[in-house]
Amino acid sequence: MPPETLRAKVAHVTVASCMVLCGALFIVSAWDEVNCVAGESTSSGPCGIGLTSGVSLVAVGIFLLIIGAIVLYRSIRRPVSEEGGDGWRVGQGFVVMICGVLLALLIPLQRCPPGTILSPVFRFCVNQEVSYPAPTPGLKWKLLALGAGIAIGVLMIRWRSMPIWLATVIVAGACIGTALFAVWRTTGIPGFGAYKALVLVTPRLVMPSRVRRGAKPPRRRVRRS
Repeated sequence: MPPETLRAKVAHVTVASCMVLCGALFIVSAWDEVNCVAGESTSSGPCGIGLTSGVSLVAVGIFLLIIGAIVLYRSIRRPVSEEGGDGWRVGQGFVVMICGVLLALLIPLQRCPPGTILSPVFRFCVNQEVSYPAPTPGLKWKLLALGAGIAIGVLMIRWRSMPIWLATVIVAGACIGTALFAVWRTTGIPGFGAYKALVLVTPRLVMPSRVRRGAKPPRRRVRRS
């Protein structure tokens, strides 16, 4: 295996690990949707809402998991040398750019106010009383995600002495953030519904009960006028 610099080694391992984690997240989230039974509720809502997206996420997740595992295995085996290659340092910058592009594509462009629905063909906000072209509040967020991803990626490529920890945090944050947003928009984040239930139920379990078995109810004092 050809050697690589320490900076490239860390970038190599970081990108491969992100691919494995994102692939596993896609598979778990999609399996929750694909394996649901009619009448049940998944992390994205009632069963069947994200079924089509779940099938696509399974394929993407398996691809990322296999490729990421191969890349991670090769990254661990490659030796470290100051005279080695530095390609993965540049590669992590392109990964951040790709995350920015994907995030921009996933952000919805049009959104209708409550009480109306978005028509699938002509993109109008409609209900039984009104019909007007759907506003596009997501355009600025699309441009922001695209511009930020490209700008940060170019900065990482040009800044050769960027601290290794900073580059690692940026790549991991971009990959995991994009993956979480993707599953939130499609099949739902796994366990999010269970987490909400846990938050609501836990205080009841932790708080001590005021009434014990066999205890007499407290007497109320009545003031006499």
